[in-house]
Amino acid sequence: MIRFLVAASDILLGEALGNMAAGLGVVFLALLFLCGIISLFKFLSKNDQKTVKAAAPAPAVKAAPAQKPAAPDENALDGAVLAVILAAVAEKCGPNARVTAIEKAK
Repeated sequence: MIRFLVAASDILLGEALGNMAAGLGVVFLALLFLCGIISLFKFLSKNDQKTVKAAAPAPAVKAAPAQKPAAPDENALDGAVLAVILAAVAEKCGPNARVTAIEKAK
């Protein structure tokens, strides 16, 4: 057998390969375990979707008549900033959230 000098002790090649195989086996078993746990998450999301579908749909809201645009204000926010703010509110509070006013901080 071939002997390697590691940390002032002699280890046979067969021992080293056995240790390597055991380490790889433990790692792959842990990965398979994690894959199994992650695959169970799809069952949790199915339950959430059923409760959302079971809720009665909200009645459609008619669009308000178009109004004449007001003159630009010096405190007015950019349209892109408003879109980002409204998207964040919709993501956090849900699509039925209503924003009534947005003002710049002074």
